[in-house]
Amino acid sequence: MPKFKGVQKKGHLYYGYLYYKNRVYWSRGFATAEEASRWRAKTKNDLINNTYVERKKTIVGEFIQQYLKEYAKPNLRAGTVKNNESILRLYIIPNLGNVKIQELKPLHIQRLQNKLLKIKSPIYVFNIMRLLRQVLNIAVKWEVVQHNPSLKIDLPRVGKKEYRILSPEQLMSILNRIGKRDRTIIGLAAFAGLRRGEIFGLQWQDIDLKQKKVDLQRQYFLGKIMPLKTESSKIQLPICRKLAIILAEWKLLSGAQKWVFSGKNNKPLYPDTWIAKHFRKILKDNNVSPMRFHDLRHTFVSILIGEGIPTADVQKLARHASYETTIDIYRHLLPDQLEKGLNRLDVLLQNIEESIEKRRSVNSH
Repeated sequence: MPKFKGVQKKGHLYYGYLYYKNRVYWSRGFATAEEASRWRAKTKNDLINNTYVERKKTIVGEFIQQYLKEYAKPNLRAGTVKNNESILRLYIIPNLGNVKIQELKPLHIQRLQNKLLKIKSPIYVFNIMRLLRQVLNIAVKWEVVQHNPSLKIDLPRVGKKEYRILSPEQLMSILNRIGKRDRTIIGLAAFAGLRRGEIFGLQWQDIDLKQKKVDLQRQYFLGKIMPLKTESSKIQLPICRKLAIILAEWKLLSGAQKWVFSGKNNKPLYPDTWIAKHFRKILKDNNVSPMRFHDLRHTFVSILIGEGIPTADVQKLARHASYETTIDIYRHLLPDQLEKGLNRLDVLLQNIEESIEKRRSVNSH
């Protein structure tokens, strides 16, 4: 094995060291002597060029603030940042904030997870620990720590996220009993699969009723007009004839102002307000069990699958980023789709057989 200058092995790790201007500089532990040697060469070059940055032990709380400022805010949506900031402030910083991040061990994280499971649901704890894992992944990427200790902890086991869907009969029954504005909001979710922010961010200029298309450009989220969730969401979406009629009726009644659903101060109607005051009441008045507004999007996709629409086409209409996403969420519905496909094949083969028999019968006479 080659010997590297300025590299020393301690246990299973290799450490680089360097004498420079009457001082000794030591590296962190590396898995190989080559890595320690590369650290030594880079550090020597940085010292000579006066670009060396002193390594110091940072506590978890300080690194979280760096993570939020330097990574989360420039790269994540405002709503996601706000949610992450709240979780980190309430659950991670009070428990791990004063631990030096370089000394954070799997046991610290396991104890935190066990503590949280006594007061929070497994899915909630899962989300907290997943965020901590993401933060520590950034720490590894920035070379603040060598390894992510949270990767050695098994996250809480949670069941697959459940959602409720309406049957087409239930959906039509509800729509026939409510006002035109509410009918339009629900119709955009259940007949086109639009997300909540996309619906309330719509302007009339985005809708072409003759061509039966909706041009998705923006969303209304946390009281702000924002870009759409993903690039795949930004699309000119075809809509069904029924939804085009519902939109036309609402446009005539509403006076076609800038926003399809206008609120106060020339802003769109606030989604949370409408859901709290109207959507929940609509469900109750129609004897429908409580469900999330987003479940109407699941209803849209489920109807498509139930009607035998090819999964690749469902993916495009639902604007999922990948085919795999559609398969993963709606896997349980696909056996019915396959069965319908096989039934259609049976009908086709039976028609062919009957046609052949008819020709034989004609030829025999």
